[in-house]
Amino acid sequence: MCMKARRAAECALVFLFLLACLFLLALPQQLDKPLLFAGAQRYTFYSASASSQAEITLAAPEDAARVRLTLKGYTGESAYYENAEDAFAQAEKYGAALVLVQESADVTDYYYYSAYLSGGVTVAGVPVNLHIAVRGSAASVGSPLIFGGY
Repeated sequence: MCMKARRAAECALVFLFLLACLFLLALPQQLDKPLLFAGAQRYTFYSASASSQAEITLAAPEDAARVRLTLKGYTGESAYYENAEDAFAQAEKYGAALVLVQESADVTDYYYYSAYLSGGVTVAGVPVNLHIAVRGSAASVGSPLIFGGY
């Protein structure tokens, strides 16, 4: 092997080693981001947009953390609970303050703001970053809002 080829191979190995180190430094930060809402029956993740134009990805509870980790452009998530009290417990977990209630057809929407959650949108002139939609005895909770059906 000529000297130039050996030098190029050594540089490539150093580059790959540095790339692997960078990956190992970044991986724990990604894995340290738990789901926003615990114990749900199903999860919905939003990416590419923080509006109703978001791409929607559904996940079963056992796959939710892995699915969230693989999303590019993650912008939010929601979780479905068969017992509405479990959804309201998520708002309490974040110390969220109720800022608006709206009723339409068979759904009651509760809009909250929590300093512990990032992002948010404006609904009826107030900042919101946690949304609970209740239908019957079940509910969905989402941040910043629930998009799609609930």
